[in-house]
Amino acid sequence: MSGGPYGHGKAPERACLPPSRWPETDRRLWLAACAPVDILDDEVGARSNHSAISNRKAEKGYGRWINFLSSFARDDFNKAPADRITRERVRAYVDSLIALDNSTQTTLSRLQELGEVAKVMGPERNWSFINEAASKIRARHRPVRDKANLHLTDELVDLGFHLMTSAGLSSGLEAAIAYRDGMILAFLALIPLRRRNLADLVLDRTLIRQGSEWLVAFGEDETKTHAAFEIGLPDILHAPLENYLQIHRPVLAAREGRWTRPIDGAVWVSKDGSPMTQIALYDRVRARTKDGFGVAINPHLFRDAAATTMAIADPEHVRLAAPLLGHRTFTTTERYYQQARGYEAHRAYIDAVFGDRKKI
Repeated sequence: MSGGPYGHGKAPERACLPPSRWPETDRRLWLAACAPVDILDDEVGARSNHSAISNRKAEKGYGRWINFLSSFARDDFNKAPADRITRERVRAYVDSLIALDNSTQTTLSRLQELGEVAKVMGPERNWSFINEAASKIRARHRPVRDKANLHLTDELVDLGFHLMTSAGLSSGLEAAIAYRDGMILAFLALIPLRRRNLADLVLDRTLIRQGSEWLVAFGEDETKTHAAFEIGLPDILHAPLENYLQIHRPVLAAREGRWTRPIDGAVWVSKDGSPMTQIALYDRVRARTKDGFGVAINPHLFRDAAATTMAIADPEHVRLAAPLLGHRTFTTTERYYQQARGYEAHRAYIDAVFGDRKKI
């Protein structure tokens, strides 16, 4: 068995089978659920409002479930799709994933993906037992990646300011790059955005000047969790941001290189005079932290650093790390409360990092 497009290069038992290799009923229900909205059709697919990436992820995970059934419970294919997803089968599925040395995170992802598609296969059923299984696994979860080298937020901010200060020892493009990279590190440490949102910072749209203040704002359709995110820029970043925008960003914006594209209002500009991509930001953060600490720290670990810093410096407010990091922890009807909690979380976080310090 080749494993198809989702299983190429994997052992057959690890393959995620594509819909073309699913039972006919499963395939029909899934494709109907994912069908794009037709303005002339009253019916709307259950997954039509999900992104293509989200649907592809759930589809891939369900393909792994189908592969499991093909190997261990082929008789189940005589049943309706929803009837196959039982507590006993899911337990056996988890056991098989663990036996194949899948990481805890992979196992959790597979359960989440199965749960997403189960809602399509049996929308009227209660699938809470899948979440319960995931909760039990999560309770004993040990992250695969080594966080022993995790640096706290004040260290990340210090490195950013060190880079901005060092820019004064050079000039032109070299100074602009050093200052930009330092600004990125300090910004990301104090406002730990996801990589996509960091790349999507645009002047007057997601980074907005309000008098002498600055606001970072993303709408519900611009965040991973579909929760609106609004946070004021900490005072300590006001002057560095102004210096970057007035002195160093124009140097970068004037550049013309092989990859030059219009920057419009993009905050982060590459040495080629183009908006920095997610990958470019990822690479710069890792490179600068490797130079500064001897170990590369990716942007996502800045989020871990934020939560850890708050837990150590201000344990009373540690629960506020969720809204600070843009996690959706309240229902849609409480969105305004969530927004207020986000502001409170960010104030508590900045106080935890700096205390009474006015500058670094």
